[in-house]
Amino acid sequence: MSDLIIIARAQAKPGFEAVLVAAQTALVELSRQQPGCIAYELHEDLGQPGKVLFYERWADRTSWENHIAGAHSVAFRAQAGDWVGESELLQMRQVA
Repeated sequence: MSDLIIIARAQAKPGFEAVLVAAQTALVELSRQQPGCIAYELHEDLGQPGKVLFYERWADRTSWENHIAGAHSVAFRAQAGDWVGESELLQMRQVA
């Protein structure tokens, strides 16, 4: 089975750009320590603060599902619900 690639894109609601990025940044190191995490990166658009993209690479779907169900991910989603405007989550596999 190939690695699971997650691309998560989000735009902060106006006025919540800094708080959202700070909260997302706090997730990075915790997520990198989880079993099955190969890569976990947060990127912010240079021209649009609060427009972010997570690039995640997991050994398998189970590892990612455990990450999503983990305490720090659940706590983040409970907090960030008011901060996030539009978002998109892509589940992908590398083909080349």
